[in-house]
Amino acid sequence: MSNVNSIYEEANKALARSFKKSTNIGFEDYNLKSLLKGESFSSKEYELSESFTDEETREIQTLNLNIREKIRKQFGKHSQVKNTIGGHPDFNYLKDSNSVKNGFAVTLFIDIQGSTKLGVSYSPDLVFLIKNTIIKCVIETIQAFDGHVHRIMGDAVLAFFRSGKSARESAIDALNCGTLIVEFMRSIVCPYLAGQGVEKDVGIRIGIDYGEKESVIWGMYGYPGASEITATSFFVDIAAKLQQKAPRNRILIGKSLKELLDLPNDVWCYKLKKSKDPESIEYYITPNYTDADGKAINYNQYVLNHNEYLSMLPIEDKSSTSKIQIDAVLKKKGKPSNDQYKPCSRIIKPSLGIEFKAKLEVSESIREFKVKFRVRNTGAEAAKEDNNANHETIIESSDSLVKEIYPGYYRCNHWENTSFLGLHFMYVSVLDNKDKVIIPEERFSVYVGDPLIESN
Repeated sequence: MSNVNSIYEEANKALARSFKKSTNIGFEDYNLKSLLKGESFSSKEYELSESFTDEETREIQTLNLNIREKIRKQFGKHSQVKNTIGGHPDFNYLKDSNSVKNGFAVTLFIDIQGSTKLGVSYSPDLVFLIKNTIIKCVIETIQAFDGHVHRIMGDAVLAFFRSGKSARESAIDALNCGTLIVEFMRSIVCPYLAGQGVEKDVGIRIGIDYGEKESVIWGMYGYPGASEITATSFFVDIAAKLQQKAPRNRILIGKSLKELLDLPNDVWCYKLKKSKDPESIEYYITPNYTDADGKAINYNQYVLNHNEYLSMLPIEDKSSTSKIQIDAVLKKKGKPSNDQYKPCSRIIKPSLGIEFKAKLEVSESIREFKVKFRVRNTGAEAAKEDNNANHETIIESSDSLVKEIYPGYYRCNHWENTSFLGLHFMYVSVLDNKDKVIIPEERFSVYVGDPLIESN
């Protein structure tokens, strides 16, 4: 079961309270669970209230969404969040220096698509509460992933990610952030609005791209008293274009970000001009700009495979459904460590290894079995090795690495090196003595590579 609903539970309540006022229907009739079961209805059956009182608006507006803390706990983040908007903390000093500074940026643009149509069916104050609930969720989710909200522009939000001044860490945070926001819209907001008879094309579009240090300039636009510290780069502008071209409730990423993480084709696909026409591929961002020599830039764009990437993130509670639970600790072989790693949460330096800790629920009638750890590597660096350096390790239940916790429950530890840049996968399954699968594979995803940290 996904924990996205629990992460955004208070936002769901804010939407419910808004519609409770507008339709005079009890809040209990508007819970997400019933909506997802299809027990929806049209708001046209009810008489809309004319307006909200200041007190009612304030009650909805001040509801504590409590999103940041929930997300950070899920993704193993512990540092304090900077709750600021505008400029950028790394470069705000430039307003007093009359100078500019190079510095990488992972840029995320997000826009609420089709929100204008809300105004056709609902009063301005209800539209404001709906849109602001969405914007507040976006802001808190960005901050939960150590992103910085640079600007709010009506229905749109611009954010920069410079997590720990690490380019790859920032790219991962931006992807994870965008994915949770998309899922929030898909699983909560869109079903909710559909339950009120709102047009189905209300959603969001997200564009993300990366500009390296040498290609991004930070500086002050304007003059003292009427200024803004912001980033200037082709890659910042391209992120905005990607957002404009993104399909509804999807993320469109640029070539630079894809190559930074060397993302495998498991998690992306090409954008289609028409969703049902596989021949109408849009390989490049449009309009296809030309350089100074008149040559087309041909800058590639990719749609993030939302469902596949979401399934890799640490937001599912599998404790009640899966018979294999996988945890991971980053460490050097033979050295103690308590550096817990959540799947796809951050970049792992190649100098570290991973100790995978599999908890197994095996039928008490089975006393002899095998635990299979299967590694699948991706990316250009791994491709230089024979079979991508993919391999399997079989551990017998009689091995000292397998320990019975209590009848029917076991723990098995296995250590692996980290070597290649990319997104890689560990699969764990349980076999009987005849190599027949008795517990299917569970997957654990890891990012590996040089974090690319700026020195200043």
